[in-house]
Order: sequence, then C-alpha cells, then structure tokens
Amino acid sequence: MRRPAHGTQRGASVELEEASLQAPEGLLDLMREIGEGENGFRGERELLTGELTLEAFLGRLVAWSAGRDLPAGWVPFTTFWLLDRRRTAVGLSRLRHRLNAALLEHGGHIGYYVKASERGKGYGRAILALTLEEARRLGLERVLLTVDSGNQPSVRVIEANGGVLEDERTDPESGRPFRRYWIGLGPTPTGG
Repeated sequence: MRRPAHGTQRGASVELEEASLQAPEGLLDLMREIGEGENGFRGERELLTGELTLEAFLGRLVAWSAGRDLPAGWVPFTTFWLLDRRRTAVGLSRLRHRLNAALLEHGGHIGYYVKASERGKGYGRAILALTLEEARRLGLERVLLTVDSGNQPSVRVIEANGGVLEDERTDPESGRPFRRYWIGLGPTPTGG
C-alpha cells in the first residue's frame, strides 16, 4: 500500500509503502547500512548473514504485521519503506499496533530510520509524518516515541511532528538517557 507524502524540505517526492512480499529497490543496501544499528535500531541479522532469504524475511514482516508467529513478548507491528522519487528505499519505519509494559517504558509505538547518506533532506520529518497517518488509520489516538537524548536531529523531527516531551529516563541496560514523547493524533481527516 503506497502513501504519497506532501514533499520534504527540499521538495523531493517520497512515498511510504507497507512491507509486502515485493522488495523495493535498494532494500538490502538499507538493511546493510542499519546493520547492528544506531540509537537502538537494527537490521535483521538473519537476512544479512544469509540465514534468511529475502523472501522469507519479507514474509516474516507480513506475518508479524498480522500478529502471526511473533516472538514471545512482541506485539504486532507493521514495517514501512520510505521510497524516494526513484522508488529506492531510503528509510524504514515500524509501527507497533499497541504497547506492552516494556514498550511503554522504552521503545514506544514508532521507530524510524533514514539512511545516513540521505539525512538532512527532510526524509526524517516525512517518514514520521506518514507513519503517524498510518497510526491514525490504525485507530490510535496518541502514540509514544522514545529517543536517545543525545540524538538531536531525531528530537527535532519528533518535536516538528507535534511531539510533547513527557519525561527523560535512563536506560537500565546502557545507562544512556532517553526522552519519551507523546503525539496526539486526533480524528482521521475526511477522505482518509
């Protein structure tokens, strides 16, 4: 399912596409770049090491979105690809359909990642704005996002999308401070 954005800071046209059995151009490059990740985001080790084929990886994402075959303690979530005007994957987001106790503390409803080579082009604001629309379509009234306190670009993206800081906490595993933001979604716009 494709969702066109209204553009980015530099006027680039982007789309948010729900993960399906069809891989977008550049997906493996995106997942390799994420690797073990930064700021808590990670690629999929099994895909990167060849333990999973691309088809099996995509099938797993589709199943998890439907709430099937989830690892213990996980909640259903939908993965989206951010595609640039050439329809190449430049980012991804994950929308958790609900929170459990662990996600309420740290993790929240939405995580997003933009390739390092594509940052500073407005893609962060666009991917979060489009993922918020998906959360609204899912029926969520507000969403929680957590971010490492030192990740100022992401803090700005969250605040630009209406994030209201609730508090700052310390991750017990890493000892690093993180912020918790809520974004109210309101009703679905007419025609959406």
